[in-house]
Amino acid sequence: MPRLEPLHPKDMTPAQRRYYDAIMDRPNNRDVPEDTPLGGPFHAWQRSPKFAEKLAVLEQYLRKKGRLEARLVELATITVGRIWSAEIVFASHGPAAVAAGIAPGIVETIRRRDTPIFEKADEAAVYHFTDQLTRRHGVDDAAYRAALDALGEAALVELIGLAGLYVTASMTLNAFRIPVRPGTKRPYPDKQ
Repeated sequence: MPRLEPLHPKDMTPAQRRYYDAIMDRPNNRDVPEDTPLGGPFHAWQRSPKFAEKLAVLEQYLRKKGRLEARLVELATITVGRIWSAEIVFASHGPAAVAAGIAPGIVETIRRRDTPIFEKADEAAVYHFTDQLTRRHGVDDAAYRAALDALGEAALVELIGLAGLYVTASMTLNAFRIPVRPGTKRPYPDKQ
């Protein structure tokens, strides 16, 4: 059962409404009916608009303007989302990972909590680095070296930031029990 009541535009403070408008103006929300409450972690973050706005700047940089290509961004995102069993992260980013070029079998393997076998070295490096860092709170030398060789220092720093962003999103979703949008298939049988 969700722990937060929907926040409708008529009930928002001006700062909450500015954040709402910014999120609803994104291309993936353009078909959402007007006055629909925010979904995902945005639903919670909107309660603290200054915090939400700062996260939005980081998110947009890492996802749209950062050094990691979209394929690797989505791979890292679903890796973190599955570790945390954050349904919304995987429900939205699983299809995005496939669209960005991650093989559907890899996405499905991650969804099942199995370790994928990669053909591309950069994907293997991103997966193993992100998986170890998120699960173990550190990485072994082999995973570190592979990620450094595949990405370089600057992109590796951004990968760590991206993983942290999606740990924050996953924690938010799980703490507030924010469900997937109605009509969205739930990705994890172990959470149903």
